[in-house]
Amino acid sequence: MENKEGLIFTFKEEPGSIAAALVAYIKETQGSSGDETTQKGLIDEIIRIAGIDLKQWKVKEFKLYPNAWGVTMKQKEWRGKKRTTKTWAEQAMNYQLKVEIKFERIQYDIETTMLDSFKEIVKDMPAIEIPEIITKKIRNGVAAELATYDAHFGKLAWLQETTYRHYDVNIAAKDYTRSIDNNLDLISPHKPEQIFYIIGQDMYHIDNLAGHTTSGSHTLDVDGRITKVHIKTFTVSRDSIIKARKIGPVKVVWIPGNHDFLASYMLVFALMQYFRNWKGITFDLSEASRKAVLWGNLLVGWTHRIVGRYNTWSNELAQAFPELWGKSKFREWHHGDQHKKHNVKIVPLFTSGGVVCRQITALSPVDKWHFENLFTDAVPGGESFLWSKDVGVFANFMVWTGQYENK
Repeated sequence: MENKEGLIFTFKEEPGSIAAALVAYIKETQGSSGDETTQKGLIDEIIRIAGIDLKQWKVKEFKLYPNAWGVTMKQKEWRGKKRTTKTWAEQAMNYQLKVEIKFERIQYDIETTMLDSFKEIVKDMPAIEIPEIITKKIRNGVAAELATYDAHFGKLAWLQETTYRHYDVNIAAKDYTRSIDNNLDLISPHKPEQIFYIIGQDMYHIDNLAGHTTSGSHTLDVDGRITKVHIKTFTVSRDSIIKARKIGPVKVVWIPGNHDFLASYMLVFALMQYFRNWKGITFDLSEASRKAVLWGNLLVGWTHRIVGRYNTWSNELAQAFPELWGKSKFREWHHGDQHKKHNVKIVPLFTSGGVVCRQITALSPVDKWHFENLFTDAVPGGESFLWSKDVGVFANFMVWTGQYENK
């Protein structure tokens, strides 16, 4: 209300309250709507007092409804605590202010909001000095093993019979090359001092002109004459060994398979003659079906078939290579034949440690015989390993070839 002495208020407003803000606004504007700047100041103050989060809400619109009306007030004179008979009338003004604010929720792009949040978090973080990184060589004497097993050059598989994939001598050559090339790409950054190139392991599907395996127990589906298969297999093997030699010294180790003892032996013999004057390419063409090498603390044995129980093969590794066994801390068997990939840890027969038996996956896909006998869970591909003289096998790479076109 207003009398002749100015604005007076008949209620008690709490400091810092919305009511106090409205009273202050009325005092400033003398009961009018005020200008745009004054109105915005009032809205901002109301939002602040109400605790509205302007990161979540924005003002859509606001309206002020001021009102004023006059009243006549009868005044009486007082002397001390006694009222006199003197009275008079005074005109007073009443003021009313109604404020209406409408809000709407702000729609944020989630990525932008998260980015802004992180910026808010890190803006006051002190800069830190990046400590010097000291690298320590933890692997001493790296070697690599190329293990593309069970290629079965000469195998013939027809997609319509197997539902899996075509396979012939040309597809075998492409898959073998893909496996070797990709595995060489994976091992080359480690600069191996020696590459063990494992060959044999049923490189061929058949062993004679009749289309039989070494034992002669099966007549198989074959893609062409064995001479045709020989030429393709020799060419692919020769080129792959040359590629490996560009990365490091190569030792070609022949492991006879159950399909191709004679064919793969003659293949490796021909390769040995081809590379006889090359430096850094050596061969192990000994006829033993089980071979091994010691690389620092690591003993690796190779064979094609695991006969009998797995847990007897730790004993076999020790019996066949007792001197190498005694010098090693880490021991492994790498074998093929089963056309599938899995690792089996053998419980050791000796307190000196265990043997890891790794069944290497086969390169060749399912043919009719495998399909009819439900041997269909293999995933074709080739593998490679990295060895260290200190810690043994520290990496195993697998290149799957079954995803390539069915042609």
